Amino acid sequence: MDIPAYATGPNLDQMLIGSEGAYGVLVAVTLKIFRYQPENTTRFSFIFPDWSRACAAAREIMQGEFGLPSVFRLSDPEETDVAFKLYGVEGTPIDSLVSLRGLKKGERCLMLGTVDGDRAYTSMVKRRLKQVCREHGGMYATGLITKKWEHGRFTDPYMREDLQDYGILIDTLECATNWEDLPRVHEHVRAFIKSRPQTVCMTHMSHCYPQGANLYFIFIAKMGAEEFLEFHRGILDAVQSSGATMSHHHGIGKMTAPWLEGQIGKNELEVFRALKRHFDPKNVLNPGGTLALDLPDEDRRLP
Repeated sequence: MDIPAYATGPNLDQMLIGSEGAYGVLVAVTLKIFRYQPENTTRFSFIFPDWSRACAAAREIMQGEFGLPSVFRLSDPEETDVAFKLYGVEGTPIDSLVSLRGLKKGERCLMLGTVDGDRAYTSMVKRRLKQVCREHGGMYATGLITKKWEHGRFTDPYMREDLQDYGILIDTLECATNWEDLPRVHEHVRAFIKSRPQTVCMTHMSHCYPQGANLYFIFIAKMGAEEFLEFHRGILDAVQSSGATMSHHHGIGKMTAPWLEGQIGKNELEVFRALKRHFDPKNVLNPGGTLALDLPDEDRRLP
């Protein structure tokens, strides 16, 4: 909609968003744009002693009501150790200072991001970020790590194709949960992934809210297609049994559809089916398991 808000019933746009093309075809969009002020962008990074204190800081930042970063990412210990290598931090004075402060490999966590907007706003938000992070044991590590991350942010994922030539598979799954349940979800899903020998499991938050955050799981392992499909199903089972959502921003699609009813409920899925009958009575739009609308009962993965 190109109007700011309305109160005349359910939002039809939201019915179509995330429907995976099962209800219709998107033909036009209205974009929300912001004033471009790159000269005011301020970067930050912090290293925390452990995941628990890093999550507590992230939660306080999201609930602080002093303003929000435009980019905000928190890596767990395994991803942090990889990031130190990938972003060229290992062996630098920052790495030496981190070690002197007693922030240990396998425990420390990296938070990074940027603040954008008016100059006074970005300065104030960064100042408050430093204050909150210090209170939770975070060490300020300048904006250099964030610059390194930005450099490869959109190119690093292409390593996936190169590694597949050697039989090494990289894939990602993401979910969302509230702050109270986040430690359990992280531990439970990660435990399943790490139960497979010689498997890397990196996790980060890339989107945070006052109520909670997403968890983005990246796994790297040497495996074939059949093992991958079974492993992937096991991760989704672990996500569902932990009480997290089955998707945060990746959508549903055919691979995740069997778990959808288990998350939203049978009655709610019937609403989806009613919309399908209304918008697409002949079932010509993206059939075959999308949104669990026409899945056989035996293919449904219920808790």
